[in-house]
Amino acid sequence: MTADPRIRAALDETRRRLLSARTADGAWRGELSSSALSTATAVAALARVDPRAHAAPMARGVRWLVEHANADGGWGDTPQSRSNLPTTTLVWSALAISPGREAPSALLARCEAYLAARCGGLSPEFVARAIVSQYGRDRTFSAPILAMCALAGRLGERPSDAWALVPQLPFELGILPHSLLRAARLPVVSYALPALIAVGQARDRYHPVACPLTRVVRRLVARARQTTSSPSRTSRSARWLPTNPVAPVTSAFMSSSAGIILATPPQVAEKPTQGLPWGAGPPAGGRAGSRALGLEGG
Repeated sequence: MTADPRIRAALDETRRRLLSARTADGAWRGELSSSALSTATAVAALARVDPRAHAAPMARGVRWLVEHANADGGWGDTPQSRSNLPTTTLVWSALAISPGREAPSALLARCEAYLAARCGGLSPEFVARAIVSQYGRDRTFSAPILAMCALAGRLGERPSDAWALVPQLPFELGILPHSLLRAARLPVVSYALPALIAVGQARDRYHPVACPLTRVVRRLVARARQTTSSPSRTSRSARWLPTNPVAPVTSAFMSSSAGIILATPPQVAEKPTQGLPWGAGPPAGGRAGSRALGLEGG
């Protein structure tokens, strides 16, 4: 054992807490924590799909976010966690895309001060650069986060400019067998693939690549994936997974898919309509979206 009294004291306290959490039958029960990240992404997804049909769960979600903000104006992975940049950015976007349910101005001011201090400012370029820098070459996190920022209007009013700041995902590789993805050093967990494909397609929808051949390939792949990546075939298995990424993965799929389906052509969609960035469109699925995200009846 270590002779450092501080480490010894920490070990004793950890052991005490571990033993105190034991149930009467001698077992330990594990529970997932409430999550600002999951709540923010779920609220944003419901707002993109149909804010009127999902008004009640959205209101509860926003209220929970307001009540669990940290003193510094940020949010962490759990209510007990320190604030971090990715989660705070997602909450900031969720509050922007939820019309009529704004957080108190003082809280928004603290939130934006927190982000500005860590991004160097609140301009779209600064925010995007900070998020990309947070994850380095791994785009499987930075792309969905910035996609939500783009959908919420946090990366600017012009869709083409906003989506240019979202890292492109090679979604056309989604047609390959999973074994080949691993061989190509693209270790993406299978349950996240539909969400990442949807994010990549949304980015390509608003800010397509310049290469004509790549455009053709991506259009063909997008058509081929319309059935295999639909929510009816993916969210059922995803939402039953007892892991924290379930709600964010489902939310990313819903938000990006809605961004693709409900979008007008990029050269026309330059102004927000119906109170949401680039149009929320007509009702799409009623209360089914909130049930898929676990917000119904909560």
